[in-house]
Amino acid sequence: MTTASLGIDIGTTAIKLILVSSDGEVLGAWTMGHDLHSPRQGFAEEDTETWKANLYRLLAQVVSEVEPSCIKAIGVTGMVPTLIALDEQYRPLMPSIQQNDIRAVAEIAELENKLEPRWFFEHTGNKVNQQHIFPKLLWLRRNRPELYKQARHVMGSYDYISFLLTGTLHVERNWALESGMWDIKNGGWLPEVLDAADMDQRLLPPVYGPTDIIGTTTTALQDETGLPAGIPVVAGTADHVASSFCTGAREPGDLVLKLGGAGDILLALDKLETDPRMFIDYGCSAHVPFLLNGCTASSGSMLKWFQTQCSLPDFVSMDDAARQIPPGSEGVVILPYLLGEKTPLFDVEAKGVVYGLTLSHTRDHVYRAMLEAVAFSFRHHLQVFEELGLPVNHVFITNGGSKSTLWRSIMADVVGHDLRYIKNNPGSCLGAALLGGIGTGIMTEAVADRFLEQYVDVPHSEANHRLYEGCFATYRSIYEALKPVMHGHPVAGLSAL
Repeated sequence: MTTASLGIDIGTTAIKLILVSSDGEVLGAWTMGHDLHSPRQGFAEEDTETWKANLYRLLAQVVSEVEPSCIKAIGVTGMVPTLIALDEQYRPLMPSIQQNDIRAVAEIAELENKLEPRWFFEHTGNKVNQQHIFPKLLWLRRNRPELYKQARHVMGSYDYISFLLTGTLHVERNWALESGMWDIKNGGWLPEVLDAADMDQRLLPPVYGPTDIIGTTTTALQDETGLPAGIPVVAGTADHVASSFCTGAREPGDLVLKLGGAGDILLALDKLETDPRMFIDYGCSAHVPFLLNGCTASSGSMLKWFQTQCSLPDFVSMDDAARQIPPGSEGVVILPYLLGEKTPLFDVEAKGVVYGLTLSHTRDHVYRAMLEAVAFSFRHHLQVFEELGLPVNHVFITNGGSKSTLWRSIMADVVGHDLRYIKNNPGSCLGAALLGGIGTGIMTEAVADRFLEQYVDVPHSEANHRLYEGCFATYRSIYEALKPVMHGHPVAGLSAL
């Protein structure tokens, strides 16, 4: 009988499921959308009750379309580090606070002063930033004290999904690490950070690794969806980590460019290497214990915004038009900081900028410049890797934006490396399914190689790379010149105007 692993991905815009046999055949895929809400400036929230309802609908659909007895493992993945607070009845107290939520600006500044920067960096591999969980919990304590008092457990997005499956309270180790409260070198929660945020450690569940079995599906879930009870569920991992794993980043020096709503860049490492300009994550491959990574906050979301606001055609047509514009967009350079910027800037006050416009330019110039802007952001990260002396051996490109042949070509030319695009790769939900299979022993890591057999190699042009290096220098200069303005400071010589 066929044995299979079910992967579940809780993303910003949808829940995705994929069922993969133990020998690497995709038996089915399902998805259901949901919305991101921003009730106030800087807020980014999602409705966990919608997640739950959609998950149960999708599981019932899976059961109706495949033989459920073949499902021998489940793995989960999702956005990280989101914040979900549960009461003593294990009910969410409020919507999920998403990883790109920046409401806790004042708390971040306060905690930066409380926690000695060098000590914090040495213990967490990062500096206090807008993604961390403990500033958001401090915000919750001060601004919604009635909810904070009811909180008994906190966890992340995919931890909550696997809790719904198993009833086991837990968090996966990448949520722990990205929360800013975890000791990266020694393991364990950092009491100094918890004390600074006036936080009770009892809110924090046990921590598991990606392939650790955290429990099995419950009879209550079976009654609700028809999915059999007793299926082992592994802890899974963060979506960008799962995506890098199933895209091919399994050796030190492998680099993944991930073009989603945000843009992620991940460099595989065989030993711990940290930098205050970057994030650090645990890997999930035997050869890659760590991933030095970054995120540009606005990637595909910027393109979607431009398309919607300007009533533009589909992206294929937009690409065709932009392909007629030469590299460098004839002087138009864009800063893609529509949601502030994460790495390497860590600047919530950064703003989007369009520079170089003249009456000779068209919307096609602006669109191409946006594609180039995200590539420049990735080039900025490679500059950090170069400064650290970290080699880049192979570069992979993945996720929805990588389907664009134009964007792939721009990426290759800007970063100055040949790229490999893995065709028909389902992304992070596949990584979750593979981790489920590996954790339960019905798969080996070699099964993932089946999904790397169909690919397109994208060569880069040295001539275009040299041209883009000049554009990149302009890109960096624009931010440095406008940074004082973005932060509300007058520019010398203009204060009298």
